Amino acid sequence: MLRGGRVFILLGVVLAVVAVLLGIVALSRPNREAAETPAPDEMRVPVVVAARDVPANTVITTADITVTEVPQEEVAPGTAQRADQVVGLVTSGPLVEGQRVLMANLVAPSLGNVVQPGKRAVALPVDRVSALGGLIQPNDTIDIIYSVRVNLTRVVPSEPLEVVDATQGYAQQENLQLPPYGQPPAGPTYPFPGEPGSRFIVTDEGGGNPVTKLVLQNIRVLQVIAGSEPVTPAAEGAAPAQTSAETGEATPTPAPDTAEQAASTLPAVDLLIIEVDPQQAEMITFMLDQQARYQVVLRSRSDQEPATTSGITYDRLVSQYGLPVPATVRLPGGPQ
Repeated sequence: MLRGGRVFILLGVVLAVVAVLLGIVALSRPNREAAETPAPDEMRVPVVVAARDVPANTVITTADITVTEVPQEEVAPGTAQRADQVVGLVTSGPLVEGQRVLMANLVAPSLGNVVQPGKRAVALPVDRVSALGGLIQPNDTIDIIYSVRVNLTRVVPSEPLEVVDATQGYAQQENLQLPPYGQPPAGPTYPFPGEPGSRFIVTDEGGGNPVTKLVLQNIRVLQVIAGSEPVTPAAEGAAPAQTSAETGEATPTPAPDTAEQAASTLPAVDLLIIEVDPQQAEMITFMLDQQARYQVVLRSRSDQEPATTSGITYDRLVSQYGLPVPATVRLPGGPQ
């Protein structure tokens, strides 16, 4: 009996120890889960901060900002929390490195924020053909070909020498001495048209000889205005967007089955807002003031090399491009 009682006592002690261990494990599990799950007041959220000093009136790029996490209770209302919320907007005041970006301190970019220093924005009217059927997009690069008809008038800065023939009943000029044929004249001479000292006047009266020349190159397109709606850049590989006049929303242009359907779906581009230097701005103004004809040609965005051209006239079409010229017609001479 005594030995059996000891066994029962030992078994009771073991069970008590097991119960204590199970209790400790049961009590420690909620604490571990609580430690792994942060309390609501310790939640951290992303915020947008300036990655460097950003001056006022600057269009924000991805290089200007970074995203970090801070405790939620430290985030002020209106703080930007995603990069796509601020990229492309303009700072209304300066930002210092590490400063959190507030949406209230950003504004939508105007055209003046996009124009580079030293450049000017000019509106260039275009039709559907010159605008490549509305396929020109903002940030494309274009060249401009100028076409005009020229009347060339030679003006010599003196009156021509006139010789009076006395046999026709006019007064005879006995003091006029002409040099023998083939010898240079004595005394002062008058310049022939084209020689040094003569002047040229170029006029465009609509009936002159056609002349075409590439005059402006590497011109960046800032904005495209189709009707009264701006055209936004299309994603790579996507069809050009068409603006609905009823809703004002951009919808993908469906693939046309016929040329007639294609003409009906293309937006009517009215203006190209281009970035030029002051000299180029004068050239654009001159072309528009003279109501000249011009053609816009699109460059590859990776092509910045200037092109050297000689321009085109009928003479160069014949000499450089082999334009065939009709042969002369020889008629028999003598009395008819």
